[in-house]
Amino acid sequence: MKMKKLLLSLALFAVTAVALAQKDPKPMAPASAGTITIFVDASEAPRKILHAHETIPVQPGALTLYYPKWIPGEHGPVGPINDLTGLKFTAGGRDIPWRRDLLDMYTFHLTVPAGVTSIEAMLDYLLPATGNFTAGGSATEQMFVLSWNHVLLYPAGSTARQLMFQPNLRLPLGWKFGTSLDLAGVSAIGGESIEFQPISLEMLVDSPVIAGRYYAVAPLQGDPLRHQIDMAADSAAALLISPELTQKYSNLIAETGAMFGARHY
Repeated sequence: MKMKKLLLSLALFAVTAVALAQKDPKPMAPASAGTITIFVDASEAPRKILHAHETIPVQPGALTLYYPKWIPGEHGPVGPINDLTGLKFTAGGRDIPWRRDLLDMYTFHLTVPAGVTSIEAMLDYLLPATGNFTAGGSATEQMFVLSWNHVLLYPAGSTARQLMFQPNLRLPLGWKFGTSLDLAGVSAIGGESIEFQPISLEMLVDSPVIAGRYYAVAPLQGDPLRHQIDMAADSAAALLISPELTQKYSNLIAETGAMFGARHY
């Protein structure tokens, strides 16, 4: 039963949907043009702790930042925020005071000092042992799933499709990973350090990463596009998948292609 649940959850990674990260009811001028760099240190994922560091281009003056509320797979403004902690902002090595919005816990306000063109945002996220739907980021001692909406903030004034992110991720030493994100480079200095190609916030939030000490890929057939199941588990034995089950997933690809006549991913 556990193996079936694992495989069914991993199958979700083959599907790309349209993501809405946050609705901004009051249009504002963009904080600044430019790509936001995000670095997620998951070296403590076995302890269920993620550390994130963002570099956000800004302009001097009032700045509003959002934590993702509207996320794929949910039908309301219910992005998981309870386990966000350690929030801190700096510029030029100096702390920037901030306050939470009095009405919306997903909104944060700060004032950017004169002459500052980018700020650093640091936060931690405490991973649960299990996850559901888009709150699905979770971890054990041997594997974890990263949902990017858990570890980022973004400025008001632009849509999720307009905002660009440069994602980076550090894994525990020896862990492997799977994701739909395009790679820019991988190194292994004190752990797997992965740089991904720039991507919109809309697609980043819809592109989770699965990683683990025990990791395997099951290629699927039946379509010109490449499809595969990326699997991570608590043991090597748990990664075993029968040819019969692999064929069923391959059949699913062929059947959905025949039914819909197109693939929007």
